[in-house]
Amino acid sequence: MQIFPRILLQLAAACLPVVVAAQTAVPSYRARILAVYTTDGDPIEGAEVVDQLTQTSALTTKTGTVALSFLPDGATLVRIRKVGFEATTMLVNISPADTLPVTVMLKTGATELEKVVTTDTARRFISPGLRGFEERMKKGGGYFIDSKELRKWDSGPITPALRNIPGIDIICIRTEGPRRGECYASNKRAPATSLNRDCPVDIYMDGALFFQAVGSSSQFGNDLQRLQTTQFAGVEYYSGMSRVPPEFNKSGARCGVLVLWSRER
Repeated sequence: MQIFPRILLQLAAACLPVVVAAQTAVPSYRARILAVYTTDGDPIEGAEVVDQLTQTSALTTKTGTVALSFLPDGATLVRIRKVGFEATTMLVNISPADTLPVTVMLKTGATELEKVVTTDTARRFISPGLRGFEERMKKGGGYFIDSKELRKWDSGPITPALRNIPGIDIICIRTEGPRRGECYASNKRAPATSLNRDCPVDIYMDGALFFQAVGSSSQFGNDLQRLQTTQFAGVEYYSGMSRVPPEFNKSGARCGVLVLWSRER
C-alpha cells in the first residue's frame, strides 16, 4: 500500500534538481510582469497582450497581470486589448535593466460599427484614430502615407516606407554597443545643435507619445527597424512645431513629429 506513494516521492526527488536547474537557467528579468487595470484601478481579467511582430499573445489573470516571458529580449511593440475597452499600443523592454512591472490602464469604450452606405465604396475605418488620420489627410498640412501605399512595403520593416518621406532621414547606429543596428528617424532639414548632430523626431503610436527626442541621438531608446509595415495602416509626418496638430505636440517637438497608426485586424 505504501510502495506507490514512495515511488512517487522518489520520482519527485529525482526530478527536483532538474526543475531547479531549469528555473535558475532562466534570468529573472525574463518574467517581467505587465498589469492591466481600469481607470478606477480594478484589475482586468482576460485582456490580450499581443507581440505585434510575431502575433504571439497571452491573457491576463484575475489579478490583471501577465508574465511577459513570451516576449523576446530587447524592445517589443505590444498591443493590449479587451472587448469593451479602448486598445492601446506601447513599447516594452525586456532586459536586465528593465525589471519593474509595467502598468497599463484601459479606458472603457464600446466599438461602434459604421453604417453601410451603398452609394459610397470607400473604406470606412472603425478606429477613431484612423478616422482622424483620414480627416487630417484630407485637410493637408503634413505628409501622409495611407494604407494602400503602405502595403507596397508589407514584406519587411517600416523603415523603407519612411525613407520616402521628404525631409526624413533614417539613421542606423553603426558604432559598437548594445544599440548597434538600431534605426531612428531624423529631420534632416532642421538645424543641428551643440547636443545633436542630427535632429530625432518625436514619435506617436496610436495617439500616445511613443518616443520623445531628449538629449543626443545616442540615447535613442526605440528601434524603427523592429516595426513591421504589416502592423500599420497610416503614417503622418509634420516637419516643425508650427505644423504639428495640438494633440501631437505635447513635448514642443522642435524636430517634428512622426505619427504611426496600427492596422485594424
